[in-house]
Amino acid sequence: MKLSVWFIILLLCQTCATPKVIKFLNDELDYSKYYTYRLIHYKSDDKSYSPEGMAFFGEIEMAISQNMAAKGYEQADKPDLIARYEIVSTTVTESNTRNYDPYGYNNYYFPQDARKHTEGIILIELRDRKQKKLVWQGSLDLKYKMKKEVQLTMLESINIIFESYPYQAGSNERITSEK
Repeated sequence: MKLSVWFIILLLCQTCATPKVIKFLNDELDYSKYYTYRLIHYKSDDKSYSPEGMAFFGEIEMAISQNMAAKGYEQADKPDLIARYEIVSTTVTESNTRNYDPYGYNNYYFPQDARKHTEGIILIELRDRKQKKLVWQGSLDLKYKMKKEVQLTMLESINIIFESYPYQAGSNERITSEK
């Protein structure tokens, strides 16, 4: 009994935990020479997206720009860094085929329970424009169920990802997080 209670508590704590950012940081580079960036996303130039989709890309780019500005980086046409983001998502349907009458009669009358949610990943990377080397990369898995949640989830995820980038513009000194 005690073991099952501890298992349930552990499971609840794990489901409430902040999503984990998967990151890569190139420690061989001199971060003190990076002051400027340019944000690119090849799909945001595609004219086949709806106005809502284009607005969504605009919000993502604004969130990335705000995070870069908070770290002291400035936008430029000939930048030190190329900032790029990628979003991959898919809709997953989970179905419950164990619908049954609790009394054991007429199982075929009970419909299957199907739930849809969208899963995705957002990837943000910074590359050295001149050396063409990866400087930093951060990604986060996303899971959301309602259409209204998508934008909020995405913007919060961008902020969480940028918390893992440890340098201010023009500095080799790592930022320490106070949490």
